Amino acid sequence: EYAGDHQGYEGGHVDGQGADGTKGNKVILQQFIEKVTDGVDKGKYKCGICGKINGQKIHTQNHIESIHFPGTFVYNCKHCEMTFTGRNKLYIHVNQMHKEFQH
Repeated sequence: EYAGDHQGYEGGHVDGQGADGTKGNKVILQQFIEKVTDGVDKGKYKCGICGKINGQKIHTQNHIESIHFPGTFVYNCKHCEMTFTGRNKLYIHVNQMHKEFQH
């Protein structure tokens, strides 16, 4: 599932990093994303930890967050009191529970 920058995202921190939103988390996760520059997977994105290849950078970011750092990041729904351990989980929640706030 795609978890781009959508309404309903708020806060996100790693061990008290601060509530500057997903930007801080994104910086942490992106250090593990490598763009493939040659071969059959040229132009795709690779997890720098396990080597998994994805066609979209966001999918690689979601993979790294959920597989290699499960529960490390916390995302708060700005429409209710719920919190989530992954940005994609928050995206699914907002789409299902807060449809009135979607574009």
